[in-house]
Amino acid sequence: MKKKQFLIPIFFLITIFGIFFNKNYFVKADVDYDINNVKVNAHVNKDGSLLIKRSIKYDFDSSAHGVYYRQNLESNQRLLNQKVTISDNNGKNISVKRGNEQNNTYQLTRDNQGYRFKVFHNINENDRVTVTYSYTITNAITNWRDTAELNFKIIGNGWDTDLDHADVKITFNNGQSVESLKAWAHGQSSGYINVNRKKGIVTLKDSDIPGDVGIEIHAIFPTSVTPLNKNIRDKNHKKAIISQEITLAKEANRKRQRRRFITQVLSIGFLILNVIATAFSGISFFKNKKFGTKPRKYSSLPHNYEIPDVNPVTAQILDNGNYPSVHAFTAYLTKFAGKNRVKIEKIKRKNYRIDLIDPTVKQESEFLKTIFDEVGNGTSFTTKELKKADLSDEFSDWQNEMFAQVEESNLINEEYENKYEKGCKYHRWAFIFSIILFVASFVFTNFAIWFPLVFLILGIFNAIIYVLFKKQNSIYSTQGAEETNKVRGFKKMLDDIGNFKMKDVGELIFWEDVMPYAVAFGLSKKVIKQLKVEFSSAELETVFPITSYYWYSGGFENSFNSSLESGVGLNSSTSGSSGGFSGGSSGGFGGGSGGGAF
Repeated sequence: MKKKQFLIPIFFLITIFGIFFNKNYFVKADVDYDINNVKVNAHVNKDGSLLIKRSIKYDFDSSAHGVYYRQNLESNQRLLNQKVTISDNNGKNISVKRGNEQNNTYQLTRDNQGYRFKVFHNINENDRVTVTYSYTITNAITNWRDTAELNFKIIGNGWDTDLDHADVKITFNNGQSVESLKAWAHGQSSGYINVNRKKGIVTLKDSDIPGDVGIEIHAIFPTSVTPLNKNIRDKNHKKAIISQEITLAKEANRKRQRRRFITQVLSIGFLILNVIATAFSGISFFKNKKFGTKPRKYSSLPHNYEIPDVNPVTAQILDNGNYPSVHAFTAYLTKFAGKNRVKIEKIKRKNYRIDLIDPTVKQESEFLKTIFDEVGNGTSFTTKELKKADLSDEFSDWQNEMFAQVEESNLINEEYENKYEKGCKYHRWAFIFSIILFVASFVFTNFAIWFPLVFLILGIFNAIIYVLFKKQNSIYSTQGAEETNKVRGFKKMLDDIGNFKMKDVGELIFWEDVMPYAVAFGLSKKVIKQLKVEFSSAELETVFPITSYYWYSGGFENSFNSSLESGVGLNSSTSGSSGGFSGGSSGGFGGGSGGGAF
């Protein structure tokens, strides 16, 4: 009795721990992936069945347990001779057997709508996996008195994500000539179908296919191609099929013609607007008075071996003449690390933890405080957590704050900056508008041969105006231009590291202060590499401890930058020959087929 009493709590604890550590017990995170390509090879058999080989190429941005594919069928159809294989990152083919949720097994279930493959395969972040399904669909072809018909949603419209590309090949009569083969495709108007009667092959291609659209193939051919087919309808149907497809194709072509007419009318309106915009651009440029002081050309600047008087963020702003980038914030953070106010530690291959050593760091910036308090736990955060955060507004506020400080210092004159930005924006968009219309006008070459040339001439004129405006004007004050020359000379020196001895410039303590600037300019990896060449490990460890983030050789910088960036948005054929896709549907089987990952 005592033994049973002892076992009861043991079993209870085992049950609780089993539930706690079961990953599937909690709410399952969405799997992040793309489907790069769906390739289908179909072969029409003599008995009216369809042999399918369907390869789906996945690109994963997160881990997953596997993938699934659903093949919907009619009630009189069956799915036979199924086979599943997986090709991994290394191109290794793995044969997948039926099983019960073990790794590299699959389950096949059937319901009233069709069949569902569920493939279990452990997937890691950044894995690329190709899953190939081979199977036979019975009664895929209908033999009428006067024709045989294939009407099949060969790329279904039940996908959980969009498809980057689809490539379909259907072979009739074992690849031999089928003189009266006709085929139509339904889907996006951007798709293209090719009918090769000599080889008995129909191919379909399309890109950027919405997951709820798919591609439908509708083909007719002689019943002699499927002489053993038992799916027979005892009436003529060929004229009805052709009539239906002509109606669908004409409707698609009417829509295209309507769009073409509207586009041509709009193009004339855009031409008038472009002429007016170009005229105003020219007038405003020639009436404009020059403003600001231009810094020297980068190529004419000598090396500057003195650390700039401004901080790394301001240095980047002056160098770019723009708001600070994520590189600037990384430099901002690494400067605190260099002063032992925060600690940067590598956790995993691409994941780093930033620990707060000096609590007053959070008072330096509202953005830093938000990252520690809302992304992290108040005293630390990881780049993985940062990647999942939504900080676009907070980062924008930090950029505005940093840029405003530069304007308050009168290094960048706010009045000049506003005039320069307004002028650049106007002249730039006048140029871009002309070029876009020049490229787009080639669609309407039958409209008038001079049409694209007018846009090209206007574009060239606007480009000249834009370049001259930027060359003559500047956002910098006289003091700001001088400081920018120093910053760019310093950056030039860092970029040329390896062409001179670092020890001649300064001791290690000097290079410790240089590193945040190297991060801001995107040159930290080059500087670190040369430091390791010219200084011994013992010397480096006196300034850069072995746990220092500098030893990660840019790994932290890449991870942080990437995480912060993530945290902070033909005519249709009426004849059954080659041509574009038609809209609508011919009512083929397989609607709702598709797949995803879990």
